[in-house]
Amino acid sequence: MKRIGFILFVVGMRLIVGSSFAPLLHDQNPYLALIGGAGSGKSEFLGGKVFYRCHEEGDHNFFIFRKVGNTLKKSVIPVMTTILDQNGVQYSYNKTDHVIEFRNKNFKRNRLNFTGLDDSDKIKSLKGATSFALDEATDFTIYDFMQLDLRLREPTGHYLQMMMALNPDEAAAPWIKEIFHDKKPEYKDYWRNATVHHSTWRDNPINLVRLKYKQKLDRIVDPVYRKIYVEGQWALAKGIIYNWDVQELPTDNLAWYDDIFYGLDFGYSVDPAAVVRIYRKADEYWIEELIYETGLTNADLARLIKAKGVQRHQPIYCDSAEPKSIQELSNAGLNAKPAEKGPDSVRAGIDYLKSLKIHVVDGSENLIREKGRYKYSEDKSGQSLAVPVDAFNHGMDATRYGIYTHRRGICASAPVIHGKRFDHFDF
Repeated sequence: MKRIGFILFVVGMRLIVGSSFAPLLHDQNPYLALIGGAGSGKSEFLGGKVFYRCHEEGDHNFFIFRKVGNTLKKSVIPVMTTILDQNGVQYSYNKTDHVIEFRNKNFKRNRLNFTGLDDSDKIKSLKGATSFALDEATDFTIYDFMQLDLRLREPTGHYLQMMMALNPDEAAAPWIKEIFHDKKPEYKDYWRNATVHHSTWRDNPINLVRLKYKQKLDRIVDPVYRKIYVEGQWALAKGIIYNWDVQELPTDNLAWYDDIFYGLDFGYSVDPAAVVRIYRKADEYWIEELIYETGLTNADLARLIKAKGVQRHQPIYCDSAEPKSIQELSNAGLNAKPAEKGPDSVRAGIDYLKSLKIHVVDGSENLIREKGRYKYSEDKSGQSLAVPVDAFNHGMDATRYGIYTHRRGICASAPVIHGKRFDHFDF
């Protein structure tokens, strides 16, 4: 069956809704799980239904969650402001508290609270919620889910619903699969009261976006990731390459670190440009997400890098396959350098990074997501191959460019005694 999108008009309201999603606008089950592949439009529908209910019902106090608070401004907030702007709705936005307020067609007030749950104590302060929406729900824990569920019980005059949008990645969130797919008996109070919707890129109602994602997804050949991100079906990714933990930086005193340098993977329309800041203390590293965006020209990228506080003397190790881009960054006053590449450099770089003590800085959402999904390819029989999947690797590649190339530079400048090079690396 071919699924298409349409523009929904309801008393002056304009929403672009996929035809497979449309019946869910009226779904009142306590749990609505939007499970689908990449680019299916599930997150956009999440925002669309929030607006639909505010427009039709009013007097709402919605809470819209991401796991990490500092990602709100580049994810769920733009989705909602775009919908409001498209409908000509005047609203106020408190940038400090991340709250949007507006009135509906009947002048009833609505409040949208955008909240990160990186601090679990924030759950305790939730009051008077009319419904919840969780974007990228695989980032949440079952503890988060159950605590939120306990706080969505106050009578409000509206039906109470927890909506969730996610990719069916069992490795990322086995608890979601156990509840809404496996329907384990101990979770029957949840799945008996749930609507589960499955979608793929084919369900996206916007032609341009659908074709963009198809172009990106066609590059995925790994059978497990095709099942998850192309076909929107549950699968368990094996062979995860890195087991780095997530932690806060040990200190904000930059003088404490032996080195601070950067890695950069170029991107534009389909893939994001990824820039990571790398802190080194002896043989220990912390990697922090600095930039992870599509649509940046090299001039845009240079301006953004400078705005992030990168100093002229600090090296930025870039994908050497793009010498023109490296030259343009250099012309803009940045210390852009080609990363070390050569025969089997990907394997060598990965093996070297796996030998180090590396941490992802808390709040680096895309790096955290990538390191949990960056895996070795599998053949059709499920046997792991020694080649990484060419997906979820932009921040991972930027990290490898930075650490592997910088390390070789340090080693090259280390003293040589009796024909042997000595430094703090086992090299």
